[in-house]
Amino acid sequence: MKAARVMVYLLGTVCLSLLVASGVMYNAATAETKTPESNAAAKDPLRGQPFSDPAKVFEMSPEWIKQGIKYESWAEGADLALALDQQIYPAVLPLVREFEKKNGLKIAVEEGTCGIAAGAASKKTVDISAMCCPPGDTDRLPGLKYHTMGVSSKAIIVNKENPVSNISLAELRKIYRGKIHKWSELKTTGGTPGPDADIRPVVRLHCKTRPGHWCLILGKEDLFSPRAMEVGSIPNMLSQVAALKGSIGYETLWMAATYGSKDKIKFLTIDGVSPQDDAAVAAGKYSIYRVMNFTTWDDPKLAKPNAKKLLDYIMSNLDKVDKSFGIIPAPVLRKAGWKFTGDELTGEPN
Repeated sequence: MKAARVMVYLLGTVCLSLLVASGVMYNAATAETKTPESNAAAKDPLRGQPFSDPAKVFEMSPEWIKQGIKYESWAEGADLALALDQQIYPAVLPLVREFEKKNGLKIAVEEGTCGIAAGAASKKTVDISAMCCPPGDTDRLPGLKYHTMGVSSKAIIVNKENPVSNISLAELRKIYRGKIHKWSELKTTGGTPGPDADIRPVVRLHCKTRPGHWCLILGKEDLFSPRAMEVGSIPNMLSQVAALKGSIGYETLWMAATYGSKDKIKFLTIDGVSPQDDAAVAAGKYSIYRVMNFTTWDDPKLAKPNAKKLLDYIMSNLDKVDKSFGIIPAPVLRKAGWKFTGDELTGEPN
């Protein structure tokens, strides 16, 4: 696993070099600026930052600034082009099609990952993108504005035959750091020791340049145990947990329901709080979650009136999004005391 991490680091270095070579300039001093969120994270040194600083903008070349929106082949002839993360895509597609029909438009929609959505924005090939992570420093492009749809809890998942149903956040971190090795070191619901079986932690270290998500368990890749099994996809994460009785993993509720085997996995409560308890998540009592964000262009040269109208339509109809997607909408978060900068979620409730 360490060898794989070294390879990822080298690839990341090459990618940054290519960005610089292509006219993208990165302000390192700006990237190191401390924010209230980073100060909050410092009080819990094992936890990563939940958000990046909305005041920072990634510096791009003059050529990029002058560049307009140019659709790729999949969106040719469309009035609007959208690139949406794989959980946001099915959640809002019905609303997109409603708006399209009501306004007599042709809207092209591409389903992808956070990386695909962020890449489409950086290449200026879409009017709207969406990803299920807070933006990282390199995602905050000139003229790009973020709008938060809501948050979705990230459940801690174990094999259904595991008699352990609740662990503390401290125990979860010890498991992933390799400090707790056997389920017998934990307690079942009845207060007896768990089974005398090895714990098999499974990790998916996606979106490493972005805050939030798995970083809310452990803030740095190197904090995870070298014994952890690293997988590259959501289905692999869920299949490993379903197949291995001693395993433990994590994923959003909707992804677990979509790609997991309901009869072979279950969700743990953390310090007695369930990831399925929306009220507790909204109150900040369950601290592991993903953030669902849209982007639009506010640069007058790039912005389209219909793109703003579409986003307004989606955001004003969040109550129509199927509850099975497990997304707690932005208005609920605002009432619960989460902090917003404009339309973007940038801070947790106190």
